[in-house]
Amino acid sequence: MPSTIADDKPRYSLKTGLSVLLLGLLLITTLVVMQLVVVNLGTQRAVAELEKEATLLAHSLESSVTRTVQDVQGRLRSLEDLLEHSKELMQQPLELQQRMQMLVSMTPQLRELAVLQRQEGRLTVLASSAIARDGSHIESLACTESAPVTALLRFSEPLPGRFLGSDTGPEGVYKLPVCMLFSAEAGQQTWLVAVLNPDALRELFRPIIDNLPAQVQLYRHDGRALVELPVAAKGFAAAPGELLELVRQREWGLYHAVEQPDANVTAYRATSMLPLLLTLTIDRNQALAPWYRTVATMWLIVGVVLVLILMASVLIAWMRYRQYRLIDELHLLGAAISTTANAVLITDSRGDIRWVNQAFTRLTGFAPEEALGRTPAILNSGEHSALFFRRLWDTIMAGEVWRGEVVNHTRDGKQLMVEQTITPIKSGKGKLTHFVAVHEDITARRAAEQRSLYLANHDHLTGLPNRRELLSRLGQWLQPDGPSYLALLYIDLDNFKAVNDTLGHGRGDELLIGMVTRLNNLIPPGGCLARLGGDEFAIVMVQDVGREQASQLAQRITDLLAEPFELAGQRFSLTASIGLALTARGKSDPQTLLRQADLALYAAKHDGRSVYRIFNAEMDFQVSRRVNIEQGLRLALTRPEHVFSMYYQPVFDAQTLKPVAAELLLRWKTEAGEWISPAEFIPVAEESGMIIELGRWQLEQVIARMADWELINSSRFYLSVNVSAVQLARDEIANCMISLLDQYGIPAHKITVEVTETAIINLNDRFEANLASFAAAGIRLSVDDFGTGYSSLGNLRNLRADYLKIDRSFVVGIGQNHGDEEIILAMLALARSLNMKVVAEGVDKDHQLRFLQQAGCDQIQGYLLAKPMPESALMRHLQQHQTGPGG
Repeated sequence: MPSTIADDKPRYSLKTGLSVLLLGLLLITTLVVMQLVVVNLGTQRAVAELEKEATLLAHSLESSVTRTVQDVQGRLRSLEDLLEHSKELMQQPLELQQRMQMLVSMTPQLRELAVLQRQEGRLTVLASSAIARDGSHIESLACTESAPVTALLRFSEPLPGRFLGSDTGPEGVYKLPVCMLFSAEAGQQTWLVAVLNPDALRELFRPIIDNLPAQVQLYRHDGRALVELPVAAKGFAAAPGELLELVRQREWGLYHAVEQPDANVTAYRATSMLPLLLTLTIDRNQALAPWYRTVATMWLIVGVVLVLILMASVLIAWMRYRQYRLIDELHLLGAAISTTANAVLITDSRGDIRWVNQAFTRLTGFAPEEALGRTPAILNSGEHSALFFRRLWDTIMAGEVWRGEVVNHTRDGKQLMVEQTITPIKSGKGKLTHFVAVHEDITARRAAEQRSLYLANHDHLTGLPNRRELLSRLGQWLQPDGPSYLALLYIDLDNFKAVNDTLGHGRGDELLIGMVTRLNNLIPPGGCLARLGGDEFAIVMVQDVGREQASQLAQRITDLLAEPFELAGQRFSLTASIGLALTARGKSDPQTLLRQADLALYAAKHDGRSVYRIFNAEMDFQVSRRVNIEQGLRLALTRPEHVFSMYYQPVFDAQTLKPVAAELLLRWKTEAGEWISPAEFIPVAEESGMIIELGRWQLEQVIARMADWELINSSRFYLSVNVSAVQLARDEIANCMISLLDQYGIPAHKITVEVTETAIINLNDRFEANLASFAAAGIRLSVDDFGTGYSSLGNLRNLRADYLKIDRSFVVGIGQNHGDEEIILAMLALARSLNMKVVAEGVDKDHQLRFLQQAGCDQIQGYLLAKPMPESALMRHLQQHQTGPGG
């Protein structure tokens, strides 16, 4: 085949060289103008960002200061409430001092609380949390000299020293009194004063000062400086008058000093609830120093680029001449390989086709005149992604040979598979000039391989993609260049096994094929239906879908499958449980998405089947949390004495308020130091069966300890032990407990077994046998959480329990919900009719205790009287309260 390269030689001339140089100069001018614009816009944006940052930081500091002052205000109001309800404390300075010391200890920002009395211009200290100096006098305090207004905070000027009455101290140490009028009567005023530690406010400012060239100042509403950081050598300076005038117009914004408007960026915030003004001043030049350095660097880079462009313009003009020789060499190469059996094409460094042989024309159908000057993209079949071609180009542009399989198409649109080798051609100086691509047709061989691959990736019964193929497609869709949103529906047919068992697997397969036919009509454009195995299917929606569209599809699937199928003269209706997971582009991976849909499917089946559920993070967290707790429990049971501890919450006689019993409570602190709530680990222990081993260990420990409780054993005090429904239904827990009591010589009436109301709904034989053994041995029974379950009165009567515990959810409603009070009264009447004593748990308020006492409740348990405590604390508690009659 004759070469076409020599006929297409470019012509070099002086005009061409001058054009290149002029183009270079134009490009240089454009770059300089663009640089000037970028620098100007960048400076404006940097200043705007600095002002925005100052505004946001000032707002954050205002919130912190407000919370701090409100905390102090809260302590003053607590002191005010204390004095209003216990006015006799005004005559008990030592007792009042102790109360104020407690309030100060809870507020790190406070140094001192004091009660002052102002009469005839003199201030007298009635009581102070700092030192017992009641009756002493203070010369003056600015915040007490204003017109008296009750409950209004007044800030004094900063004063030297740490405490009231102490006007001297280390240099730089001062106090900030905050006053609130308590009462004013006939020339006599009582003031509540909180001495605020300015260092606490400085620490609020320090994180910003340490990271910015900034200064933070806190002023009183009249402009008097209260706190500043860093501390200025000139002392406390008042706020500028123009700033105060600006605050009167607007409570927040930016302030520019008149004398130097561009030197600093100052953001101010006037708190809406407190008479305070906060300013944050940032040194503009220091803050923008990185940007100015960046501008200098940019100019340096632009200068280098300008020089390079100028040099490149000269070089390009010279390289045009060099092109003659490269074209001649390419022409010789074409003549040498024109008769090869494989298709060959040669492109220049830009990818334009410069030469093709006859085999190329026979393989692709493109004649030389149709291919020359165009790129190999004329063969692109669209089967490969942009990433594929980018990696190909990265390889050959690096001067390396690329080999691989490519799906092309011929001139008439027929696809063909070729094994392609692309070899870069370099000049004598190592510059890439051309690429030689050799194509070998492997279409027939690859078709056979694709058929085998198809059979490996599709279900043989329905022809649908199988799990492997689904994961592969999900991997492609979840790439950064995939669809914006994706939804996966995991479908499981409910009770499909019954069809196979009734009609046989052949008929079951026919039913599955019919079901797939229906589902195919619901597949949205671009989505797919896959069979994951058995009666499990998956549908993928790859358009931009949301929760509503995916939910509608799930509902349509449920409705469609509910329509009867005709099979072997019988009508069948299928139901399906569906788990739905949604994700955004690049936010998940195939395995994670499938697992999330599976978790949602599990939730759907758990909620009654024939429904759909959408995955949420709580499902994932609950599963992970449960697995971690179960694994932690298994490890903990290998050495329970190191991680489990037993606490005891006393139970009191309702009338005498003497302790008569204690409830045993198990606590778990992992070796990593995390406290796991019983509400979390007890259900896991019950579901996994570990509650049996854990319960036996707890019984052995506590009964062994009871043998040493002389104070308890000598009284009618008893211990209440919670026993799980799993223990009662699956373990001989009664025999174990009775044996331990006999071993340590502890009377049976010292133990009361607590069983939740929900546990007695379904009683099996072993459950009833354990209860009977407890009763025969004299171990008493208590029904816990009464009122929260659905047990019948018949079950309650047959149990013949000794105690009935009212759940705290009803106790909380006392004084707030009349219905809860009526339910408690009904429970008390029911207990009396069944000859049971009543224990009310969760009693945390005085009014709850009074109501239960008046209603005739027998025993009380709650934080009002005692919290759960370890054994040593329980012994001390019982020694302080002589045990009264109980049980």
